[in-house]
Amino acid sequence: MRCGQQQYPINAGEYFDICFTSNWTTDYLQFVDKDAFLDITDMLPENAGETWEFIPDAMWDAVRVDGKIYGVPSYKEMGWQGGIVYNSDMAEKYGIDMDAVKTIEDYTDVLQTVSEKSKAEGKDVIGVCGLLNAWTMAAPYESLTGTPTLPGAGAVPDFKNFEDMAGQKVFNQYASEEYMNYCQLVRSWNKAGYLGGDPVNYDSDTANRDNDFNNGALFSYFIQYAPGTAESMTASGGHGVGFVPLMEPLFETRSAMGGLLAVSSASKHPDKALEFINLLNTDEYVGTLIRHGIEDKHYTAVGDKQVDKTMGGTLTDNGYDYTYGWQFGSPFNQKWDVSYPENIADLFQQYNDSAIISPNNGFTFNAVPVETQVAALTNVIAEYAPSLETGSVDPNEYIPKFLEAMNANGAQDVLDEVSSQLDAFSAAN
Repeated sequence: MRCGQQQYPINAGEYFDICFTSNWTTDYLQFVDKDAFLDITDMLPENAGETWEFIPDAMWDAVRVDGKIYGVPSYKEMGWQGGIVYNSDMAEKYGIDMDAVKTIEDYTDVLQTVSEKSKAEGKDVIGVCGLLNAWTMAAPYESLTGTPTLPGAGAVPDFKNFEDMAGQKVFNQYASEEYMNYCQLVRSWNKAGYLGGDPVNYDSDTANRDNDFNNGALFSYFIQYAPGTAESMTASGGHGVGFVPLMEPLFETRSAMGGLLAVSSASKHPDKALEFINLLNTDEYVGTLIRHGIEDKHYTAVGDKQVDKTMGGTLTDNGYDYTYGWQFGSPFNQKWDVSYPENIADLFQQYNDSAIISPNNGFTFNAVPVETQVAALTNVIAEYAPSLETGSVDPNEYIPKFLEAMNANGAQDVLDEVSSQLDAFSAAN
């Protein structure tokens, strides 16, 4: 049984055995604190031994609370990887070597070529969008608050960023040279006309973005990537799609908090609940049934390892909603949609094997002591960051104002609280 934070099963005490929980709905940490979820640490090896063995230790460490485990994380791609999806047909037509793009700075030449050659054809293609997601890809850091937009970053040595913050285990990423450099770069893109007329609003209109990308009016956009995305987009779009990674995958505590299955503290059969979760993660039939539905009713089998779901896909069509399913079990033990390449499982494994584990994996920040400051800072960031990160304003003028506003609204209080909690976490581990 699934439940949501705004629904009644947990809040009203209704009985359930298994619940989907995360850091974005049915808050995992919140309900652990309320004793709603069962401590399954000692039960996992006995009642879900196969799952316990095949999910990497880093994921188990990430979901521990005071050393104990209250949920089984969804094992898909480990962490997140930032990069750029682009129209590969257009790149080939314009003679653009996308393999030469290794950093965000390299992309300026690409955007210039797209602008010049599309205008020569009378098209004026938008070069790139999605800039509100791009800053953390240009200079990846560990979000120690669990909310990447809040001040409270930690350097990840593998990425060799934030040398100006050397010696600070917790720092305000907006006060870094990297942030200034990024904002100056996208400011130059904006002034050159590579971003379209209103990049802030354009970035938030994903339907318009997708339409423009499929129709060739948009060349590229920044994205948090998962294996097989480019291939899937190629299959469903009107042209070839490629991907340029700007970083290796980064696994942080928040990566594992995106989806878990927890057992209720009031469950009458917690051993059986865990055994079912184990089946979801290890038995192909059970995993595929929950993910895709019933064969020949909700999907058509394609070979031994793929499914075609074009026969339906909404609750009104056939009673099975395809927007759900990733929350349950692991795609490593389910059949894959036919839009993915046949070697998708290998691509996921390669991705996971290359993931960089953040230095403070397992640390979770309790924002309650500074919740007033967090609320105020959230408003300040919403006021300044979108314009800065899309190049809509001069960073030399507005970043000092941004930092002043953050300092006036408790940025240092948040940094101090993160640092204090991180010290306690490190001492206990």
